[in-house]
Amino acid sequence: MICSNCKYTADDIFPEDKLRQQQQEMGFSDPIVERMGKDDVLCKRCNDKILCRNAVSVYRHFETKLMPDEFEEKLKCGDDWILIAKAELDNTIQTGVHELQPVKDSGPSPDGTAHNTLQASVPPVKSSKPLAGHSITLSKPTTADDLSRLIKSRHDKVKAKWNKNGVIQFKDEYVAILQRTWGAQVQFIIAYSQLTHEGYRLMAIDEGKTGNTGGFGGGVNAYFYFQKMDYVR
Repeated sequence: MICSNCKYTADDIFPEDKLRQQQQEMGFSDPIVERMGKDDVLCKRCNDKILCRNAVSVYRHFETKLMPDEFEEKLKCGDDWILIAKAELDNTIQTGVHELQPVKDSGPSPDGTAHNTLQASVPPVKSSKPLAGHSITLSKPTTADDLSRLIKSRHDKVKAKWNKNGVIQFKDEYVAILQRTWGAQVQFIIAYSQLTHEGYRLMAIDEGKTGNTGGFGGGVNAYFYFQKMDYVR
């Protein structure tokens, strides 16, 4: 079909209704789409230009819609809008100045008339990391489907870090799991002490396996589950 914008023939096309839906979901309006009739289509190249012109809106859309791991994978595709959005967002963070606003002066000018001056409006800096001793709030709660997708996307990465038979079974920024086993009490004490020092709190204990040796029974191992208190409300 022929692209209604560049007039070139293309196999990979985007119909008008899909483009309008794309605009609505991503929160922007582009003049090329607004001029399209219901039978018009755009080629991939022209649609990519639209995404580039509205790169920050597209970036914010996927950042909100996707799970963190899915968003990271999306950014790896290397589309032009990603590079533009990152550049624009980095520039906003570095300058911190969004606009100049008129501010009434406290006194008259030398000729006796009042005058206004321009003052830069600087937004407050927002940190993505919580302060020590404070909890964080997620932008939106996850649904059961979100958690299922999250488990699927993170499974292999987490499993690679899981030390099934070690004293330190797992540790990341949010949680830690220690295993207390026979013959490794000192190693367990060292790890337990360090986690407490870092602000992790013991939340649960799983007694694990039991065994019988020489007529005596008891626990063979136990699992200790910790959470970093910065992330617990």
